[in-house]
Amino acid sequence: MRNLLGISDVLSHGSALGASLALVILALMAAVACSNDPTAASNPPTPTTKVGGGNQIISAPMLQLPNIADTVERVRPAVVSIVSRNISLDRFGRQAQGFGSGTGVIFDGSGLVLTNNHVVEGGVEVTVTLDDGTQVEAEIVGADRLSDLAVLRLPGDGYPFLLLRKNGSLRAGDWVIAIGNALALPGGPTVTVGVVSALGRSIEASPGITLYDLIQTDTSINPGNSGGPLIDLEGNLIGINTAVLRGTSQGMGVAVEGIGFAIDIETAQQVAEQLVELGHVRWAWMGVYLADLVPEVAARVGLPIREGVIIKNTVIDGPSDIAGIQPGDILVNIGGHDIATISDLTRLLKTEFSAGEELMVEVFRVVEGQGFREVLTLELGAVSYTHLRAHETSLHLVCRLLLE
Repeated sequence: MRNLLGISDVLSHGSALGASLALVILALMAAVACSNDPTAASNPPTPTTKVGGGNQIISAPMLQLPNIADTVERVRPAVVSIVSRNISLDRFGRQAQGFGSGTGVIFDGSGLVLTNNHVVEGGVEVTVTLDDGTQVEAEIVGADRLSDLAVLRLPGDGYPFLLLRKNGSLRAGDWVIAIGNALALPGGPTVTVGVVSALGRSIEASPGITLYDLIQTDTSINPGNSGGPLIDLEGNLIGINTAVLRGTSQGMGVAVEGIGFAIDIETAQQVAEQLVELGHVRWAWMGVYLADLVPEVAARVGLPIREGVIIKNTVIDGPSDIAGIQPGDILVNIGGHDIATISDLTRLLKTEFSAGEELMVEVFRVVEGQGFREVLTLELGAVSYTHLRAHETSLHLVCRLLLE
């Protein structure tokens, strides 16, 4: 006969081992019963990021975002509204008056403001409205159309400001905040939040002017946000909002909406320093049209290389022309640095080399169906936008760098 626990009579008569086993089973059943109690409190395990079998990625704990409103409250005193009265000439030489508006960010306590060039270009009178509603007249210290940046100076000093410096390593997927205050409307600036979609983008901002090494973001950048700060969740300045794509993409007929771009903080810092010191920016100049080598296209035409920058054309008597660089050449190395994209090249030119410096450049060249590499000596030239205006139609993909 079996007892209520289903243990045989042998166990009930037999041994201490059987009794012990019964007690263990009772304890287990009690534990199960307790675990089924809906009022029982338990702490769920915290998931951690691991690589499981077969390289399976296990999700990490959810991160709690900081209070964005607190970040904005700390930053907004350095964000200003800008209205520029512009004078231009029509086709008949008559003066026409217009207005431009945008946002700016104070980056020095002495009253220096960074904004977009297109906000104040042609301005004869610039009015800046501070966060507390105070309006002051600003002086244009300098502007650079090639980077779409300008620096203004406010009267007096002691202004709240955001430091203009590089802040760590920005990555695609990082959260960012865009602040705009174009019209100084009641209720304070406009705030939008998104993520970094990509880095190192380039766009043709206007005929003849291409902006490189931009931050792409899905944060809504409205027209009034131009010149305003793009900040991280800690309130660090990481970029200057400059453009947004809407409508159809060039040549593709594909509708796009709300793709925003910001000038990265490294470029902004370099340009601002020169504008304050010189009133303009001097770029080192290669005098070339450029295009990225697309790996798929290179494979299709049978090229043995997959990365590089195509020389579409050279400016007559420019640095590249003098060095012997020819249209159709593919630039693969400059100054000992391999080149994969235009962004690679422009970043190196801005940070590694100086105007007037002689560099060894390696190009891949095809002659009569035969491809080979050739090493040439290139002396970088120096040029400012005032010089480039005479060559604007032939230099819209000018390769340039900052003179230190």
